[in-house]
Amino acid sequence: MKRLGVITLVAVLVAVAAASLTEILSIHAAAQVQPYTPPQTQKGSDWSERIGELLPPGVETRAEATERIAKYTPDPVKFPIPRTTWDGKPNFSGVYWPETTITSPPVSLDSLYRPDVREYREGGGAAKGLIEWRGIDTPNYHCWPASPSEGSTGMTVQLVSAPGYMLMINEGLGYFRIIPIVGENGQPPRRRGRPSFMGSSVGRWEGDTLVVEVTDFNGKPWLGPARPPNQLPQTSSDALRIVERWSRPDAQSLEYQLVVEDSKMLTAPWTGPAHRWGMVPYDTVLESLCFLDPELDARHREYAERQKKTAGTR
Repeated sequence: MKRLGVITLVAVLVAVAAASLTEILSIHAAAQVQPYTPPQTQKGSDWSERIGELLPPGVETRAEATERIAKYTPDPVKFPIPRTTWDGKPNFSGVYWPETTITSPPVSLDSLYRPDVREYREGGGAAKGLIEWRGIDTPNYHCWPASPSEGSTGMTVQLVSAPGYMLMINEGLGYFRIIPIVGENGQPPRRRGRPSFMGSSVGRWEGDTLVVEVTDFNGKPWLGPARPPNQLPQTSSDALRIVERWSRPDAQSLEYQLVVEDSKMLTAPWTGPAHRWGMVPYDTVLESLCFLDPELDARHREYAERQKKTAGTR
């Protein structure tokens, strides 16, 4: 009888423990499926609105730096263009931030899209089923490199001039480009021939301007963002070809412009805006990584579905 009592007691304890574990798991599961309700931001509590107060005295905000660069007039007499020791060409080595537009494009990129690719664009191009562009989702949230229509540059960028090459290191997402230059380093550069997000680059000098032809794209990059509901994703194809023009007006700045061709997407070549970067006194860019966030992705999809339903009731 005593042995039976012990067995019964053990059985009761096991049952209680199992019930408790089941309850804990149920509570945990319920917590996982609860809808996310973001907190209401009180006016003035957003750090981005108070960035001027948070920065040390004398440190510019991005907006202030961008405005300064936009108004800047390059002065090669006061700040002579630095040149390389091996060929006397402009030396691009340095860290640049921020970027600003100094000349608008003659026509909008969106106006050049072929009518027969509308359905492809509505699906998000090669990102169909991945990026819910009708909400707030963008390629950035999926760790895609910056658009090739922006020189594949993101955030702060570091350039390194070397015999036969220019190396571009992006602080945003930590990716890079290696641009071989024709006529330097003893032999003509070879293209990779393997399609990729940032394509295959080959540079050549036209006076003091480095002209870079970029081909071998994989057809996935967006050339520009979507702005729902009026602007569809500015998708590209594997026929994308970009010609970039990099120059240094003086020792304090960097300028860039490009022409985009894509016979499968566009009716004519598009000349993009002229960009300018200021030079900052840093030795190197910092590490910046990108991680996919399934929870954030789920929220984007839910938001996009709500937007679709709202649009359908109008």
